[in-house]
Amino acid sequence: MHVMNKGRDVHVKHIMTTELKVHPSFFREFATKTWVSPNDIVRELIENAFDEDATICLLTIMKDGSIVIEDDAGMDQDGMTKFLLLGSPHKKIDRISPRLRRIRTGRYGTGRLSFLTSFEDMEIKTKRDSYKKSVVIDGNALDRLFDGNAPLDELHDKPLGRNGTELILKGSKTKIDLQKLIKEIRKLAILRHPMFEVYIKESDRFVEWNFTGAQRILAPEIQGHKLLLNLENGKITGELVIARRPLTEDEQGIAIMIGNHIVTRSNFGFNTRLNRVTGFVRNDALTSRFADKSAIIEDEEYNKFNQIMKNFVVNTLLPSLTEYEDVLITREESKIYREIDKVLGQAIVENLETQQEVEEYELVDVNEHNPDLNKISSSFATDPFEEGDSAPLPGHTSNAFHQSTTGPEVTSTGIKRDQQLTSNMEPQSITTNITQHQMSPGHFVAISAPSDGVLKKATKPVLKRTFALKKVGYKVIPYEDETDSRYSFKNENVVFVNKANSTYKSESLRGEEFLLRHIINIVAEALAESKHPEGKDALELQNRLVAEAIRIHDRSVTRK
Repeated sequence: MHVMNKGRDVHVKHIMTTELKVHPSFFREFATKTWVSPNDIVRELIENAFDEDATICLLTIMKDGSIVIEDDAGMDQDGMTKFLLLGSPHKKIDRISPRLRRIRTGRYGTGRLSFLTSFEDMEIKTKRDSYKKSVVIDGNALDRLFDGNAPLDELHDKPLGRNGTELILKGSKTKIDLQKLIKEIRKLAILRHPMFEVYIKESDRFVEWNFTGAQRILAPEIQGHKLLLNLENGKITGELVIARRPLTEDEQGIAIMIGNHIVTRSNFGFNTRLNRVTGFVRNDALTSRFADKSAIIEDEEYNKFNQIMKNFVVNTLLPSLTEYEDVLITREESKIYREIDKVLGQAIVENLETQQEVEEYELVDVNEHNPDLNKISSSFATDPFEEGDSAPLPGHTSNAFHQSTTGPEVTSTGIKRDQQLTSNMEPQSITTNITQHQMSPGHFVAISAPSDGVLKKATKPVLKRTFALKKVGYKVIPYEDETDSRYSFKNENVVFVNKANSTYKSESLRGEEFLLRHIINIVAEALAESKHPEGKDALELQNRLVAEAIRIHDRSVTRK
């Protein structure tokens, strides 16, 4: 451009504006690729209600797939403005909630976009005293965000009749499994807060703030030995539990919390040794991933925290496990499990395998020069099993039989006994070698028979052990926990049975025969499901195994 300015030529250049823009698809991609399931979405929105000082949250699962999340907090004008400001760090800055002084779970407000993963839109109704607002957020609103702002459609429905917030997730893209949703919600740490309750129900028709038919979702209570943490002058706190009962896969591991949010679970490198440990440890100095808070940023602060926790595990937690992790099996129960091993092993051969069963032989130490030692040796050999051996997979029956007849035998007390005697040994030098095996602090067995056949020392501990069903490829571990509603469950090649369950108690009162048949059914069910997880064939196989096992058992009892 050329212009005149008081006799002088002035040249003015056009300057092109360079802009950084956000593509319309960014927020949609961010929302739909961060949260993976409707369960995650609901959990996130429940935590939002907690952050805003709600004391009660009610979930209603509608027949059409919609989900309504109600609370008793409500938002005023300032609260609604912050709710609609995506990426606002107000929760990070104001870590403490204004009314109930809670440590908040959220940081940047990105979770409110999570609904787009599984729903088409979200209606928001809120009321706090004289302030009322009703709007809807959908995918179209996100597409308009590239201009910087996205006006929302106002709803002209009847406003809420109370202080609170109501979120309606509509246009479900996937079917909601009520039991799985409850299971996921139970993982929330905020359920343990004394002033926060969550209820859930199913309904054909939605009625505002109606608790008819609703059940409260409670945090799981796991009984056991508790260890309190207070490390680094209160910077790291928590509570760990060495459980009385076996833990499910979801319960295992130590939850790492930042604020009131569980970010992840860890065993701090001791994966195989802490399978009976659960609980939480909290460190607000850690940093979680920006969007869904589901991972820890492994920075210098985390490395320091990780080393402190490893030291705690080695110095405090592992020594405690020695005393509390064993399970008790009575001598009568061990007889039942041996019988189950025998009859189910044979039933598997006749129903699943074509090869011939190899007969198992039980070896007992004998010392011809000292009859008293024979009695003691025999008493230790009454309940043979192999603790710690990896059980063969179901169906590998032949190998399991050979394992049970060779190698070191382990008695009912958990003591390994060397059965292999060299051919050139003189009778007078035969020695019963029993390795020292610590059962719990201060209780162990050390037995030896020198050449003169005189018993030197014998201390018999409490019988604490698991029982390996070698022929069927499973371990059966009974436990006793009245707070656990499960009767039995399977985890890989282990079948856990709750002795505190009323069914187990009633069967055991009827006698050994009834309890034996009952446990046969449990183990047969686990075996059948591993062979035929599709269901119908599993039930048919289970019935065949049970019938064949009982027939073999009854025949052996008759012969006796």
